[in-house]
Amino acid sequence: MAVEGLVRFRAQHRYYFVFLKKLWKALRLLLSVVLSVQVLQYCEKLLRDVPFEKDINICRKRFAWRNPILGRFEPDWKPFLTSKELFWQDNTPARRQLNDLLQFHVLPFGLNNSVLSAFRTLQLLPQQGMPESIERLRCRRCVVVGNSNSMRGRGFGAIIDSHNIVIRLNNAPVKEHKEDVGEKTSIRLFFPESALPNPLDNNDNETLMVLVPFKNLDFIWAKEMLLKTKNKTVEGFWRRPPSEWKGNASHLRVLHPYVTYEATYKLLQLEKSNKKYSTTGIIALNLALHICQEVNIIGFGYPAVNDNTTPVHYYGREHLSQDVFLMHNISREQAWLLHMMERGMISDLTRPSSLSWGP
Repeated sequence: MAVEGLVRFRAQHRYYFVFLKKLWKALRLLLSVVLSVQVLQYCEKLLRDVPFEKDINICRKRFAWRNPILGRFEPDWKPFLTSKELFWQDNTPARRQLNDLLQFHVLPFGLNNSVLSAFRTLQLLPQQGMPESIERLRCRRCVVVGNSNSMRGRGFGAIIDSHNIVIRLNNAPVKEHKEDVGEKTSIRLFFPESALPNPLDNNDNETLMVLVPFKNLDFIWAKEMLLKTKNKTVEGFWRRPPSEWKGNASHLRVLHPYVTYEATYKLLQLEKSNKKYSTTGIIALNLALHICQEVNIIGFGYPAVNDNTTPVHYYGREHLSQDVFLMHNISREQAWLLHMMERGMISDLTRPSSLSWGP
């Protein structure tokens, strides 16, 4: 009887052991399923917050500014000016070059004699760097939209709006022309003379308004707009800027002068003695080449020099002014853009044959 009891005990023990082992496997499987579901739900939520291109190949492209043909250096800097940048001391060659540029060049290429004005303006901005909405994009597919009359009646609005980042120039309207130029605006470059009194009239609620400083007065204007100063500065502007600006200070940034310097002297390689600088379109394109993996352009171009009937822009009836040729080198910009397209650095969505390139 003792032997039979021992055998029965061992059999029961083996049964419980096998049962517990199977139960443990089942619990592990159930736990694995629950965790997998939780992870999938978390990833789904994350992907809803982070735009993702269907064409994954575009994410594999290197940022365009790293291409050796642009001749850039890689300092620890960002395309938007910050308070920290004004007093950042670093002994690396790249940082010394950048500091020398800011200290010894006057606007629009440096901050000599304008550091205090820049600092006072930057102190009024709640945020100064790249917004998170752009930083978190996995695939930065960008288009720089020029203001050329070649856009009119072409119906490219949907194509423009399909890009992750849409960069526009100055006070170009979109509401009345959305079929041709789209209505999405991620970034808009402007200066006081080209500012919209109410940016929301032709921009999105989250549009990043980027001030391109060409002179010390531009910082003063921005400061007075943000502080709502009563007696505003009016002298010194080539065109009367808005006396009120209803933009959101949280969405205002200041373009780093190096972006303008680089566009003028490193990309276009203009002679400093000629006192010409790049158009806002090329400056915006240079910004795009810094922050995007794919860069397209559309609406870049002027009518022919002797064309007195075709308006310059897709809006308004203004004709070509000779002042444009005094300040800019349009032929050099045309040659550089064509070279960039041949090298595959940028693409033109229209490639008009009858226009010369410009803003």
